[in-house]
Amino acid sequence: MTTSFVLMEMMNPMLLMAKEAKQRGMRIVVVNHTPLQTVGPYAVPDGIVDEFIHVESWADEAAVQAIVRDVHDRHEVAGTYAGAEPTLPYDAMLRELAGLPHNDPGQVRRILDKRWVRRQLFDNGLSELRSASLAEAMSWDSWPFRGRAVMKPANGTGSALCFLVGTLDELHEAVARAGQVTIANPFMREYIQGAGDFVVEAEAHGELLSVESVVVRGEVRSIGLMGRYVLASDPVVEAGFQFPYPHPRLPEIFAKAKQVHECLGFRHGATQIEMMVPESGPIELIDFNPRLAGTASIVLFSQAYDTRYEQVLTDIGCGQQPDLSFLAATRRFAGEMLLLPPPDATRFDSIEFAEGTFCHRLPKAPGTELSGRADQLDSVGMFVITAETAPELHEAALRARRDTRVNGRPLGDNVNNALAWSPYIGIDLPDRRQEASQCFSLWEGVR
Repeated sequence: MTTSFVLMEMMNPMLLMAKEAKQRGMRIVVVNHTPLQTVGPYAVPDGIVDEFIHVESWADEAAVQAIVRDVHDRHEVAGTYAGAEPTLPYDAMLRELAGLPHNDPGQVRRILDKRWVRRQLFDNGLSELRSASLAEAMSWDSWPFRGRAVMKPANGTGSALCFLVGTLDELHEAVARAGQVTIANPFMREYIQGAGDFVVEAEAHGELLSVESVVVRGEVRSIGLMGRYVLASDPVVEAGFQFPYPHPRLPEIFAKAKQVHECLGFRHGATQIEMMVPESGPIELIDFNPRLAGTASIVLFSQAYDTRYEQVLTDIGCGQQPDLSFLAATRRFAGEMLLLPPPDATRFDSIEFAEGTFCHRLPKAPGTELSGRADQLDSVGMFVITAETAPELHEAALRARRDTRVNGRPLGDNVNNALAWSPYIGIDLPDRRQEASQCFSLWEGVR
């Protein structure tokens, strides 16, 4: 019987894994709520998908579990891949049924609960941040933290529902504002509202960055750091990324990432960890995402290391040991930029990307009415750009942002396009080959 590779909620760069598995001779089975993409760089060509299975709602646990069992009964599942949070427990379930290396489905659900993650890290000495459920916080009669706190959904989302609060009045105001936020995407709205709770945790200080890793049968291997651009007027809003990203505390960051994975019991797959790294002192986990970064990270890693990173992810999906020897040499620098509409725009009609950019994506269809806000849910375009050096990439990325035209006008320097960025953005590795080789040795040493 021909083996099958199953993708859950296939979208955007996940197409690259489908193509890779297809090239290896496997049938491609897609289990999706959303239709296959037909436009843009990730439009699905004819002949790639052998079977499409529609999921009415990922929140209907009994119905989705029945689909998973049916897929297992009808296919010899040789590999799987999932990248959207609502699908991850079901991907773990299918992998368990198929006898593939997997995370326990119940453990995946716990890892997706940011309240549980913070308690687990705090109780095991890996976090100093106090936290509480929103229900508990609403009963407070005095502010329990020394400084500010972050109120965010217990199951995570973009910046639209994250609030910095420093008093009980600000907390109550944030709760009221959260109730007024409309999430247009029904797939994400269902997931975000599914948990129905928020977590309130002490604010961490330092530099926010991402640690990109893969875990193979319990062995944690860090791929590198991702530096980030944020909206200058609201640093909660992500606006772009640079990979690879140098940092003087790299060994400590990688070591902390390994400890966090082991503490949370994550055993197999790709992860993105968001960490707050001060100049000195404790490194704090901010978010543990048990999946690949939701950006064009596959493209960024491939460009930086002159490889096809989808091969690594397909190997892991099939329970095979990936070849990570490419980590010994960074070849280029790559970045992704997320674009907001100008502040006076109430409708998104068109976008013209700047020369030298590629992998263009439109999170919203032309003709979409805009909210008037400026958060991650309001992005109207994304692109990837590369350069030989970090300074060249930084300059080219900012220039491309300014030159991109939305509704016929260049974005220029409007307030929604003014950015701040990580302190080492645009700085070359001291010795590119030596530094990359050290990264390679680090994960060998800490695994």
